[in-house]
Amino acid sequence: MDLARNLKQGISTGNVIFGQRQTTSACTKGDARLVVVAANCPMDFINDISSRHPDIPVHRVSLVNRQLGDACAKPFPISALCIIDPGQSDLLTLPPNL
Repeated sequence: MDLARNLKQGISTGNVIFGQRQTTSACTKGDARLVVVAANCPMDFINDISSRHPDIPVHRVSLVNRQLGDACAKPFPISALCIIDPGQSDLLTLPPNL
């Protein structure tokens, strides 16, 4: 799967939320369907999401936060993002790997 292409397609046709605070909020509300974290995302955040919301899959990508921001076509680093609606992308097929 081409992650960058699927992320851009999901952002344009679906609903994707960026950032740790917004991701935590979406998980708490029950809106999140998948959490994607960068390779250098703090383990405290990942452990917190995994323990508080065990029903939401977390996928860690091999990209660091700056590369993940570039893959999303954003001019800022992204350490965590949350898929609410994948749109026409295949993002929900990413397996949990934590």
